[in-house]
Amino acid sequence: MPSLSKFEPVVGLTTVVANVATAGAMLYFMYKMSKQTQVEDIPFQRAATPQWTKQRSMSMTMGDGFARQYSPLEDLGKDVVHEVGPNQSQVIFKKSGKADLIIKDSPDALAAMKSVFKRLCKSSREMISVADVKQVHALLGEPVDEEEEKDMFDFFGAKNEEDNVVNFDEFMRWWSLLHDSSADPDGYYSQERYRQRFKVLQSRLKDPNIARITAKEEGEVTSRRYRVHFQQDNHRLSPWHDVPLKNSDGSYNFICEIPKWTRKKFEIATGEAMNPIKQDVKNGVLREYKWGDMLFNYGAFPQTWEDPSHISEETGCPGDNDPIDVIELGTRQRPTGSITRVKIVGLIAMIDADETDWKILTIALDDDKARNISDLADLDAHMPGVTSALTHWLRMYKTAEGKGENKFGCGGKPQGAAFATRIVEETHEAWRQLLANQKNSGGLKKVGSATNLTV
Repeated sequence: MPSLSKFEPVVGLTTVVANVATAGAMLYFMYKMSKQTQVEDIPFQRAATPQWTKQRSMSMTMGDGFARQYSPLEDLGKDVVHEVGPNQSQVIFKKSGKADLIIKDSPDALAAMKSVFKRLCKSSREMISVADVKQVHALLGEPVDEEEEKDMFDFFGAKNEEDNVVNFDEFMRWWSLLHDSSADPDGYYSQERYRQRFKVLQSRLKDPNIARITAKEEGEVTSRRYRVHFQQDNHRLSPWHDVPLKNSDGSYNFICEIPKWTRKKFEIATGEAMNPIKQDVKNGVLREYKWGDMLFNYGAFPQTWEDPSHISEETGCPGDNDPIDVIELGTRQRPTGSITRVKIVGLIAMIDADETDWKILTIALDDDKARNISDLADLDAHMPGVTSALTHWLRMYKTAEGKGENKFGCGGKPQGAAFATRIVEETHEAWRQLLANQKNSGGLKKVGSATNLTV
């Protein structure tokens, strides 16, 4: 057997080569890291970063070894960029003399906030006032208290609440400070839930005229005197006659009378001046649905009328002398008196006391499922069982009062969006004819409306 001593020179030479290779690799690694760190620091050395607006995007590998893509968001501001990295998306606001503001959300979410901001701007300077910021708080259901209002004046350097001193960058910095995630352990204002609240507000502000309509309560909610009045610029209007049926984008305006998960039977008072919403009364008693809480938001379309002199071919019965009923199937509860942009997806032809009582099926445009639901087939695909559950609820709810089951036209089958849209347009035309005739057709309980009525 050969002696091991013969191999010792070879082993020694191999060891030396390996050590040299390792040292070389370490030197190369340190060289690359130093270069990488220099590249990494470039975009963040200056408060203003004009290179973002000169390029559509750039890609860099950061110190953690992960590549990130940076894109300018000129619609949100001059020095606003979108950073996309491994499992994260965030928007960075840069301003000279101030620390970077990092919003861990998508550009679409920030675009919704910018849309709300611009709706409040009264000039092309894109500046709003402290009063406008307070309005946003109120519309989102989080009105500011006295201490927060004082902080707001100090933060924006405002002398009075009507001065337009707040730009979008300052607005976002205020909002980020107020909704600091470290002070929000339950995540109430953060990420998805917070973004959805701004989507709702953005939808409401889509049409400036609709945005100026507010609901004002009068009386105790548990009393027969309780009313929800509608007003615009401190002038009362009729939700039935003055709110437009459709918007410029083709959507329809849904007026909510009964929020989902509640059972008080609120309705537009067609027999009272300016048609406020009130709770229905029968035999002197305020009415509630005894079958159970509503599974959906329930209300009506404005500027429609189910003509009691017209016999429907589909039901063989006359109209019920009221605005057409609407069911909104989105995930959020809508408050009484709210106006929501919806799209029509179907219809249930209910017959109530031998009168046609159409139930138009809709979904709010700001709902997460709205983009996938445009017709009855989509509704059943994305909300399996919902149409059968609705039909069952509408058939049975009166049996809790000792009455018989409701009947249905169209063979008892829900109908699609095209059919439902045709019915809505027919009831809109009936409403037009009613006003043109200026008489109480079929005993309609019509009263005057505000001066801005559009026919």
